[in-house]
Formats: sequence, structure tokens, C-alpha cells
Amino acid sequence: MTTNPPYELYPDYLNQVFDEFGKKNIEAWLIGPRARDLAAELSIIDAASFDLTVDAALATIESIFFELFSVEPQTSKDDRPKLLTFKVPKTDDDGYVTFNVGPFRNYLPPLRSLRGQNLTGIILDLATREVTVQAFAYDSQGDMIDPFGGALDFADKLIRPIFPVDTLFRESASWLLKIARYVGRYGFDAAKEVRTAADRDAANILDVPRDIWRKEMDKILCGAHPGKGLQFLAESRVLSFILPEIQAMYAFGDGGSQHKDIWAHTKQVVSNSDATPVVRWAAMCHDMGKVWTKQVFRDDKIHFFRHEDMSALLFEGIAKRFDIVGEDYERIHYIVKNHGRVNLYRDDWTDSAVRRLIKDVGDALDDLIAFSKADLTSKRADRVEMIRALLADLQIRVMDVREQDALVQPLPKGLGTQIMERFDIPAGPKVGQLRNMLIHAIEIGNLEPNQDAEVYLSYLADLLVDSNQDD
Repeated sequence: MTTNPPYELYPDYLNQVFDEFGKKNIEAWLIGPRARDLAAELSIIDAASFDLTVDAALATIESIFFELFSVEPQTSKDDRPKLLTFKVPKTDDDGYVTFNVGPFRNYLPPLRSLRGQNLTGIILDLATREVTVQAFAYDSQGDMIDPFGGALDFADKLIRPIFPVDTLFRESASWLLKIARYVGRYGFDAAKEVRTAADRDAANILDVPRDIWRKEMDKILCGAHPGKGLQFLAESRVLSFILPEIQAMYAFGDGGSQHKDIWAHTKQVVSNSDATPVVRWAAMCHDMGKVWTKQVFRDDKIHFFRHEDMSALLFEGIAKRFDIVGEDYERIHYIVKNHGRVNLYRDDWTDSAVRRLIKDVGDALDDLIAFSKADLTSKRADRVEMIRALLADLQIRVMDVREQDALVQPLPKGLGTQIMERFDIPAGPKVGQLRNMLIHAIEIGNLEPNQDAEVYLSYLADLLVDSNQDD
């Protein structure tokens, strides 16, 4: 519990909101990231957003914010929103302070372990927050309420569900994925008893509908710390049931230091990549084929020939299992199968070679370049720097070539052939010189672009006649 006076603890905007709810005898509590900041003894004076839960209906919340700041709630994507978002203009600059405010929650999952518990008010609201690190709050006086020990778990960096863990994964096996999601969101470890129960009940994940598998895996992969979420799933054996291809990398390791640790590399690539489901699914799956393609040669060198193709083949099964279809499937499959393609680039490539790469990989080129950047996990700083420089150079070359190709050509196609035929000139530099003369004439306004070929041929004929007369 904090001892700081609220008017020193909170910024003016937040004090105004607390005061207004207090005048109307409405309970209001600060929750979410700012509550966790306070628990960590961090200042929230300059914070740009605040989450509140209040004992009032949405209409009352809307009315109070309009009275205070003359602002309407932001348009919601939901027909029946559970909270309102307000953008309150700052008085000292052009920015905004964001408030996310919702009524007390009053719904608990139908778990047998919760029967007979008469929770009400803010305690009931906090009980709906799923994990303890999200289940504490501060009132207008700066006093904390923490019925489930969340502040201590937050300090110890532990993820623990509010509900009794001894039966949780048996009553609601989707929590096996939820815990991984929260581990990945906060970068914390699951509490010891949570890990023990998850390992014991991992097989229950088979009872969970596949659409929930997909939804939760998207959230785990796109969290701030996806490697931590994947590690929990691997250690608890959940991956063995839903993604055995990925669990195989966890067991594969580094082959007794014969090669880099593929599991550690995979987690790092996922973390490095853009936080979108398509790119992170590709990052998770890109090297799984190495488990099946590893070869040790007589010189003790390790090779994984065709591992990209094998990874793509394995992904086809994963996609069917997780119902990854349409454009998402095509993009992920292409990245997995071709993720090494842009690494062939060298700075001595001609524009024609770059243009050929653009044509071959099409719309996937930007995905492949972004993925290659994420795939840099070498401990050799010189190698990482070299590859980064090459990828940056490739991006610039690609942009330049695309810009060149986007320009409308001022001369009609096939004009070179017609020049050779009209003036009996063999293929060679002379044809290029005549084309350049035409382009220069267009640039200075002596000719109009995109005319019939005969216009340009007649112009050249006149030039050549004049030239012969001068001779």
C-alpha cells in the first residue's frame, strides 16, 4: 500500500476524474499498466494513458467525461462495447491523455472451484482479470487493494492464475494456452505449481476446439516475449500435442554442440520478427525441417540440405490442423520454403539480376527481406553487420528498380527494331544512340511522348538528312 498523497501520486487529469466520480459517490479504481507502474514504484505523472474500472454504467461514464472535458467516447468496433475510450486534450501542449474506462465486471467462469464464493464489487471485478498480476488496483487516495497477491507476484515476475490451479487445467484446458499467452505478454515465468499442474494435465489440450488453438497461438506468437511463451509450452509438453513438429526442435537442441541450438535460434527469430501472425508463424516454422534433414559427413561437418522444403511440407500439416488458409497460408508457406532466397544477394548483382529476383518472388519480396533481417542471430558481429549491410543495400536497389520500372516509357515498344529496319542499322550501340536522341528531344519539348512509331522514325530521318548535308 502506498503512503504517497494522491495529488502527488497522480497527474491532474486523473485527480479530476477521481474527484468527479467521488462527488457522485461512485467507486473508481485505477487498474492495468499504471497500477503495475505504481506497484513497481514508478512515477505515472507523465503517463499518456490510464485504465479505470468504476461502479457505474457506460452512460454515466460518458456523461461524467463530457461534463469534465467536453469529450465524446471514441467510436468502438463493437456494437456493445464493454468500456469507453476518451481522448482528453492536454492543456499544456497539442497531445492527448487517453482514458479507458469500463463498468465493474461481474462475470466469473463456471468453474466448480468457484461455486459458493460470494464475490461482489471491486473484488469480483478483479477476480475476472484472470491472472494475479492484473488483479490489483488503486483508489483515489492512492491505496492499493490486492485480494489475490498480485503485487507480490508482479515483484517476483511470476504468472499465476486467480483460480485454483490444482483443478484449473482439468476444468478448462484452454488455460494451458492462456498461461503461455500471459507468460509471453509479460516475459515472466509461470509459478512452480502452475508448471507442475500444466505438465500433469498437458494432454487435456486435445479437448480444446481447434479455433481456440489458433486464436491463442496467434496471441502467444505476437506477444512482447513470444520466446518465453513457447518455452512454457515446450516445457509443459503442450507443444507435443498441438505442434509436435515444433516440440521436436526443443528436443533436438544443438546436437552436442555440433551445430547451433535450433530451438534457441527459432525463439530468437520469432522475437526479432515483425509482430504479425503471418511473419511469426513463418519464423516459428522456418527451421523445423532441420530435425529431419540433418546429415553428418566424414569431415564431421553438419548439413541440412533441403530443410526449407521439408519445413514447408511440415507446415502444410500444421496449416490443416490450425485452419490456416487463403492468403495467410500462401504467405507463410512461401516464406518458409524460400526464406534463404534473398540471402543469395551480393552487392555486385546487376539491375537485371535484382529485377529478376523481384519478378521471381513477386509480392513476397518484402516479407522475405523482413524475415531475413529477423533471421540474423549469429554471435559473430562481423557477419551480422555484413548481412545487415547487404540486406539494406538490397532494399535500396529494389526500391530504385521499382521506381524505374514504374515510370511510363516515353517511346513505344519495338521502336529499336523498327529503327534498324528503317535505316538498315545492325543491332548495336548506334541504335541506342538514336533512341537516346529521341528521349532527349522529348525531355526538351521538341517531341511529344507516347506517339506512334512513325512520328519518331520521321524525326530521326530528318535529323540524319541534316547530318548528311552538314558532312
